[in-house]
Amino acid sequence: MMAFSSFSSNGLAFLLLLAVALVDSARGCVFYAGGKYGWVLNPSESYGHWAERNRFQVNDSIVFKYKKGEDSVLVVAEQDFDSCDVSNPIRKLDGGDSRFVFERSGPFFFVSGAPGRCERGQKLAVVVMAVRRPRWPPVSASPVLPPTPASSPPRWAPQYPPLLPPSATLPPESSGAPILSPTPPPTLPTPTGGTSVPMPSPVPAPSDPAATGAAGITSAKSVLRTLMIIIGIVFLV
Repeated sequence: MMAFSSFSSNGLAFLLLLAVALVDSARGCVFYAGGKYGWVLNPSESYGHWAERNRFQVNDSIVFKYKKGEDSVLVVAEQDFDSCDVSNPIRKLDGGDSRFVFERSGPFFFVSGAPGRCERGQKLAVVVMAVRRPRWPPVSASPVLPPTPASSPPRWAPQYPPLLPPSATLPPESSGAPILSPTPPPTLPTPTGGTSVPMPSPVPAPSDPAATGAAGITSAKSVLRTLMIIIGIVFLV
């Protein structure tokens, strides 16, 4: 939406500048031949110098001020301008205070229609400059934002030992107490002429409470370690 509004404002400014340029070019400037003295035989500033210090463009106009019936303005070709030949003019202006509009670029040649005045210097050559297109400021486009870099995974991650499958069992840890293997009951020596008398089985010794407590602590440690591994995997996921 912001890009569209920026483009609309720039486009509106461009259209306004174009409209002003078209109005100015259509209206043009007005020049008075010979300055304040008008179209006369001996102006204070020569016609050649006056034309050199002015810049004429297409749609500009030039006004020749003179009294009707006493003088006129003839638009002639270049060779007729050089030779002051007034017999074949391109256009004749004789209404007094005549106005001529430059509708194209290039040279234009004007001479006085009164006899003998062209030869005495009452003639004017004007060069109209070629049409130049104005250099409009470029219309700024919507800004292009750089692409957002994709999020990359962290370069490090905590390492946890793999979770054992249910079928696997942890090896029993040593409780510090040696495991005794059962010993067969001793037998008494066989008396002479008789059968052997078995010895009574020994009564099993009562279990050591310290060893039983150590085995329980070891089992609790194993369960606690397994729970810590599961909790770490859940946080990673």
